[in-house]
Amino acid sequence: TKLDRDTTVSLLWQYLSDRFAEAREISVHVQATGKSHFFFHGERDAVEFLSPMPAHLGSGGLYIIRLQKIRSDGKEQLMLRRWIYHPEVLSGEAEIPEWRPLGESGPYHGGMEKPGLRAWYSESVLIDHIKLVRFSYYGLQEPGDEEADWSDTWKEKRRLPRLVRLELEDEKGTWPEMTFELPGS
Repeated sequence: TKLDRDTTVSLLWQYLSDRFAEAREISVHVQATGKSHFFFHGERDAVEFLSPMPAHLGSGGLYIIRLQKIRSDGKEQLMLRRWIYHPEVLSGEAEIPEWRPLGESGPYHGGMEKPGLRAWYSESVLIDHIKLVRFSYYGLQEPGDEEADWSDTWKEKRRLPRLVRLELEDEKGTWPEMTFELPGS
């Protein structure tokens, strides 16, 4: 029904708006890749960033959040995966589905959530039967630029974009466009 859809849109917008508003600008050396990694990576159909989760939504603390279009059981879905930001997760030592930086992780391989480790890793299908997922990013493309602009990707920039826009379409039609502000915008 329309009410169910409006409620879903509203809840998704509020959840993502809160997460993006608290995104953190953090770089860390990742042992698995041997490189310094900045925690914001944006592609057309996926985005990954670091943001705190309030305790009422889990265990609280800082999490690596990945929103990604995946194919599962013959259908496209918008998947939310989150890993706790912890040295054991970054080094691949935690007994959870391995985190590797978005863009270096290759195709999606679903791990299995373990109920006892849900505070460490969880995944949720946000939207089933996706026809279109398109992220775009607004900000200074290069540090010396005078004007910000929209881009389909936000990679290796070592700073957060000012805005992230999400366009969605599912089997029931086009969703209202969602734009999220990030800190410092």
